[in-house]
Amino acid sequence: MNDSPSFLQRWLVRTPSATEPVAAEYSVDELADAAGTTVRNLRAYQDRGLLPPPERRGRVGIYNDEHLARLRLIGQLLERGYSIASIRELFAAWEQGQGLAHVLGLEQAIVGAWHPLEPTRLEFAELQALFGDALTDETLDLAQALGLVEFAGDHLRVLDPRVFAAGVQLVRAGIPLQVLLEQFAAIRQRLQPVANGIVQMIVAHLVNPLLSTSLPHVEQLQGLNQQLLQLRPLVEQVVDSELARALHSSANQELGERVSELLAGFLQPSKQP
Repeated sequence: MNDSPSFLQRWLVRTPSATEPVAAEYSVDELADAAGTTVRNLRAYQDRGLLPPPERRGRVGIYNDEHLARLRLIGQLLERGYSIASIRELFAAWEQGQGLAHVLGLEQAIVGAWHPLEPTRLEFAELQALFGDALTDETLDLAQALGLVEFAGDHLRVLDPRVFAAGVQLVRAGIPLQVLLEQFAAIRQRLQPVANGIVQMIVAHLVNPLLSTSLPHVEQLQGLNQQLLQLRPLVEQVVDSELARALHSSANQELGERVSELLAGFLQPSKQP
């Protein structure tokens, strides 16, 4: 990921240096004039939470360069088609420490329409019936650490019903629960770098160029979001195809070696006493 400050960060976050001159001060009329707007607009932005209140000195409000930078940015965003409500949300999210991609809705576009199922309730007796003696303190602790289940008073909550249902079927097929949970942990650990690489590729080549010097117009942002949403199924197709290829290759190798061992055992001449 690119760690350099974004356009929005350069506007909203100021880091004074030792050589920086003393910040200018403005009355409300002077600030409006410097920003090329009106006092009426300035007060409206302040009433709607877009502009921080001034420093009060008696009955006079004193503004500074940070107010001027924020006011100029508001004007630019309005020119680019952003609504007052979206600008307020943008500022609020940024001030809470959220990244620009999240603020602009780009993270959701990259992630796509994936939504986890609602957690389901599971009684301890039901869990014991499903896994029998395989359910130990160790396996239960591991399942909790992986975020599959959690204690909720006198019962458990299954946090990912899809994965839980698949796990039940695999255990019924003969895979030991401990082995299955360890393999699940390994899969998650190995997939994260793959996901990181995909997202970094998309951000570097599609998102960053649009955000390098200024915030995009609303139409550009909508176009980028649509493009990212269309890419999600393509990425999934590549990952699914490569997983199928890898499973096929691994199965051929593992089963081929096992069959060769069996054939060698049958074909080897038996030793006479």
